[in-house]
Amino acid sequence: MTGLHTPPRATARPGARRSRPRPFRRIPAAARWCALIAFLNAVVWAFVTPVFHVPDETSHVAYVQYFAETGLVPNIQDGDGISMEEASVMDALRFNATIGNPDQLAIFSEAQEGVLDAAERDRLDPSSGGGIIETSGQPPLYYALGAAVYHASPWKGLTQRIMLIRLLSALMAACTTLLVFLFLRELFREPWTWTVGALAVAFQPMFGFISAGVHPDNLLFAASAALLFGVARAFRRGLTPALGAGIGAAMAVGALSKLTFVALLPGALLALWLLLWSARDRRLAFQGAAIAVAVLVAAVAVYGALNAVAWDRALLGGGVENAANTAVNAGDPAPINLGQQLGYTWQLYLPRLPFMLDQFDHFPPYEVWFRGMIGKFGWLDTQWPGVVYGVALGLHAPLVVLAGLALWRRRSGLAARWPELLAYLAMALGVMGSIGFLGIRFTHDTGFGFAQARYLFPFLAFYGAFVVLAGLGAGRRLGRPLGALLVLLAMTHGLLAQLLVVSRFYG
Repeated sequence: MTGLHTPPRATARPGARRSRPRPFRRIPAAARWCALIAFLNAVVWAFVTPVFHVPDETSHVAYVQYFAETGLVPNIQDGDGISMEEASVMDALRFNATIGNPDQLAIFSEAQEGVLDAAERDRLDPSSGGGIIETSGQPPLYYALGAAVYHASPWKGLTQRIMLIRLLSALMAACTTLLVFLFLRELFREPWTWTVGALAVAFQPMFGFISAGVHPDNLLFAASAALLFGVARAFRRGLTPALGAGIGAAMAVGALSKLTFVALLPGALLALWLLLWSARDRRLAFQGAAIAVAVLVAAVAVYGALNAVAWDRALLGGGVENAANTAVNAGDPAPINLGQQLGYTWQLYLPRLPFMLDQFDHFPPYEVWFRGMIGKFGWLDTQWPGVVYGVALGLHAPLVVLAGLALWRRRSGLAARWPELLAYLAMALGVMGSIGFLGIRFTHDTGFGFAQARYLFPFLAFYGAFVVLAGLGAGRRLGRPLGALLVLLAMTHGLLAQLLVVSRFYG
């Protein structure tokens, strides 16, 4: 695994003609196929999932539409959070009656379709939103890309524009899968593992479901996968100006896609420092690190200038502040102390220790993360029967054992790669800590739970690596067949999840 594999570089044959490099052709055909499969799978999810029934899609559509219609971010104090057009379309779709109520189906009759068509023909003021809502403080990069699709659409109906923006999200899912493939190629020497891990990600049902929506998480996932790939490649080949530019671009795109990415930046900067510290060519590595930081700083500076000059808000958007302003203070008004914060964060991921205050009425490692990965669709109102989660747990237990066995066999290589592993750990702890930091405050202010499995999807590359390790743990003889079986299980899981969503919304 880590530290044992350096992909071979192509060498030219004597007398061969030199041609200009074609970066796309340097990507393995298997990687391109994996990306195409991920895109098509996300497209299927986009068509089976009713409009607005991806978590928070209503507010993300509102941001895209307001940005597209005005060129501004939603920042109006006491303004309407969504436009009159979106509100009328939501009414026509019976969204408020359907969300959270599994007994209510999405519209499907001709009469219901006629109501929707009438709402879209009326086109009530599409620029009448702009009020501060929970997404208002987020960076605008995903929304700007969505706004470009919004304007390029040959159709003017809001639902049709939403479907095209969903296809943009599907393209981002394809990019994420491609980058996961390339990340795995840096870690593992066996070529079959790269395809197995990437396809396991492509068919992961919650990833496909989120990829079907108008959602900045999709750009966040792609940027995070790009960062992990760039760091893995730099640890094997050395940090160069080109790699530094790539890592910097990944950090810039991530920082401008969603505030969650900020939690990865300390680990990313630690990775650059470790690469510089361990470099054979310090001058080249310093240039690469400097370029990476410069690209990030330049992007954030431009964003800050736009916030201050064009959008009249805090330099970094004021995401936490805006979210707090929109929360309903239904919880305990007492301040959160350090013990509560640490206890909450610990219990999100690990069993509660005896001296800790019990802060959950459930077991988050199972209820939030495991069940969430197996699937909670819609606005978490569409779930499998309980027995499915039990069967899934029984299937995953031996895979964890096999993955642990594979790591044990590669322990010497892991020890040699401790700087790289330390960087990954810092990134993971940054995100996990930020979920705990924001989660306890959200619950404190609203009385509702916060964490969702998708919050860990910046590390989909690690999910792919886990599937690969499970296959490798079976040994050389059985590893490849087990890998194929795991891909088949992932495909089946994804297909059944799509059928579950269809049955939930269409009977």
